[in-house]
Amino acid sequence: MEKSFSRSFRIAQELQKKIAFIIQYSLKDPRIKTIITVSEVRLSKDLSYAQVFVSFLETKNCLTVKKILILLNNASGYVRKLLCKKINLRIIPTIVFCHDDSFFKGNKISILLNKLTKKNNIIL
Repeated sequence: MEKSFSRSFRIAQELQKKIAFIIQYSLKDPRIKTIITVSEVRLSKDLSYAQVFVSFLETKNCLTVKKILILLNNASGYVRKLLCKKINLRIIPTIVFCHDDSFFKGNKISILLNKLTKKNNIIL
């Protein structure tokens, strides 16, 4: 049985904090003009791979999301190098950035529910 706060969960939380800090303050790419939020980090069982889910503040165009993800994935080696200095781990995980669009999906569902309640005059 897995513990509720296993080592991988604690490391994922710490990686999330450190990667968010690195992206915000150390990544000085002028092509990235939006605010990036690290929403989740998923680690493999052997702690050698990390999926970093990021969301962007002002991205309405799918093409800009792909461009920013490509830029982040190209800079993942630099982010990993800075993580070596900030976190004391034997193996620093290989980082892959992925887009997290759960906020937009949740917002879309919320709008649909609001329209439905207005249509049926139901107050929640």
